[in-house]
Amino acid sequence: MKFKLNLLVVLAAMLGVFACNNAKEEKSGMTLSGTIVGVTDGTKLELAHYTEGGMQKDTAIIKEGKFEIKGDYPIPTLCYFAIAETNNYAQIYVENAPITVTADVKDFANMKVTGSKEHDTYAIYQKESNLIREKYKDIMAQLYKPGNTKEQADELMKKLEPQQKEMEALNEKFIKEYPASAHAASLVVRELSGKNYKEAQKMVAAMDTQLQKNPTIVSTLAEMAKKSEQDVTIDELMANVKNVSYKVDTKYAGKELKDIIYLGAFKNGNLCALKKDGTVQVINAKGEVAKEFKASLSGQASALAVDGDDNIYLLCSIQEEVEKKVRGRKIKRMMPKAVECVVLDGNGKEMKKYMLNDVITATGARVVDNNLVVADYRNAKLAMFNKETGAAGAVMKDMRPCCGILDFNVNAKKEILVANLGAFRVQGFDFTGKKILSFGQRGKTVNDFHGCCNPVSVTSLSNGAIVTVEKDPTRIKIYSKEGAKQIAGIEELVKGCSYIPMIVDGKDNLYLASAEKGIVKCVSVN
Repeated sequence: MKFKLNLLVVLAAMLGVFACNNAKEEKSGMTLSGTIVGVTDGTKLELAHYTEGGMQKDTAIIKEGKFEIKGDYPIPTLCYFAIAETNNYAQIYVENAPITVTADVKDFANMKVTGSKEHDTYAIYQKESNLIREKYKDIMAQLYKPGNTKEQADELMKKLEPQQKEMEALNEKFIKEYPASAHAASLVVRELSGKNYKEAQKMVAAMDTQLQKNPTIVSTLAEMAKKSEQDVTIDELMANVKNVSYKVDTKYAGKELKDIIYLGAFKNGNLCALKKDGTVQVINAKGEVAKEFKASLSGQASALAVDGDDNIYLLCSIQEEVEKKVRGRKIKRMMPKAVECVVLDGNGKEMKKYMLNDVITATGARVVDNNLVVADYRNAKLAMFNKETGAAGAVMKDMRPCCGILDFNVNAKKEILVANLGAFRVQGFDFTGKKILSFGQRGKTVNDFHGCCNPVSVTSLSNGAIVTVEKDPTRIKIYSKEGAKQIAGIEELVKGCSYIPMIVDGKDNLYLASAEKGIVKCVSVN
């Protein structure tokens, strides 16, 4: 469900960006006015949509129940219309026309809108989609009820599968019946999300000509074309990579190694594991803890990396308390503000520490030569630093993290491979930050990435094969000359949208960590 909510935001953003970029000289513009019953004088209204530069808001103050908001919307835009600092909101399509709203604060979501042809069409879609949701509302309520076991949640999700099929059928029907509408275009953009450019082209080419000419779809395809310059197929990427197969090592004693949030590897094949409480464990080839220690940190440990001398670079996010006003109430939250790196030797002795500028979270880390590379989820980027001094270097942007996850690996060619899960891609960069490759798309086949956002982890084997990890459900795949092959025998490692740490040692053994089920080791059977 979270995925669909995020998609609504993305679609609103795309429509808003197009409107912003194509603003023309002042014409008639939009005038949104009307009456809101049940509110006091001085209450603020907000009309908001997302643009490339962030949230754009137009506001008005209600006086004697009346309000007026003016703006320029040459392209119909889906906006959030809300009574500020309350739970009263609705979605409305606005366009350059006089639009009137009549609403009662007690039933704000069902306000009456006149003057917007696009909203009239959208209302037809909303009526039908609400009927579908009404059929499944009790199941949905049970799903989000606290205390559900995984088995109960899985059973409820199965009961919701017909709802998903009904919504897909409604979307297909609406697109065919109203191809000229802005909302039909937004539904098409939703279908294009996560697809590669060639697949997106085929999908649009098969649609109504009105949709093919829709400015939102045209701009979406243009943006996809721009980002597809480094796209490669698995066949192209793996043409010379020998086929390889893996199985779970049932003799590995890793089931007791719980609460591990990140993995690294030493030269001798031992693992370096970071636990949730900041404890660092050295784990031998049998899956036993050889030693453990805890460093003095200024924040919450989140990732680590091991260099060629077996020194450990332990990263922690430093937080600060921030007070925010949410729906009329002041709420205090802990928010990340900086990242500290503490360098330890293999026995846990502190060697140095320094702050890393321009990153505020560390969800992934690797050390290559003299470079410390860090994934910053909150800033949606990877950043490189001098491992000795912490001096900042190249930055890799264009990330689409999701669910608090952003991780990567560096292969033998010193290419940085990123699990760009929100884009359903693996993306490659060189050490200057230049994009060099991209593969993957959203889909249901073994070559695609499934779920709300995947993959969550990526690594490479010594022969050039690429390994990816997907969650919800767990799926570990190895890409080689014969395409993607799933490792059999991997049980569900995490619940929902959760990160799965992965590392490969010098002998190409794969290790996966689960906070609840310990460490799983996979070995080659070739």
